[in-house]
Amino acid sequence: MSFDDEVDEVKREMQTAKLDPEARRETAAKLVERLNEQIASKRLDFVLAEAEGDPIVQIKYKPDSETLANVYIHEDGSITFQAAGASEDADDEDDTGYFPSYVEYMDEEEFLEDAYDMLKVGVAEYELDREQRAV
Repeated sequence: MSFDDEVDEVKREMQTAKLDPEARRETAAKLVERLNEQIASKRLDFVLAEAEGDPIVQIKYKPDSETLANVYIHEDGSITFQAAGASEDADDEDDTGYFPSYVEYMDEEEFLEDAYDMLKVGVAEYELDREQRAV
């Protein structure tokens, strides 16, 4: 596929209908299901929640229910991963310690490709940090 063909494809994707609030809730609920299937873990919970009336997926550490990150579903179907404690001004180069502060994904598939490894490494760092602080 040529560059121009790819630009045309991206334009078509950008022109797709916006998700209404109910469709965004359904998309978030399906994402919770897919995350639970893909990352069956005794360490993580994926919880459907709301922030300022918008659906989000909270990623929680099961032993103490601490929220590690939030996943936002946008009207255009894009997804934002935001580490707990990160500001919206952060970019993907910023680091809150365990996860990238703020990462944008074109769609759910792109996010799911990255989520497994990103969460695996982040949870390992989180647990090591907790163990070192406990000593």
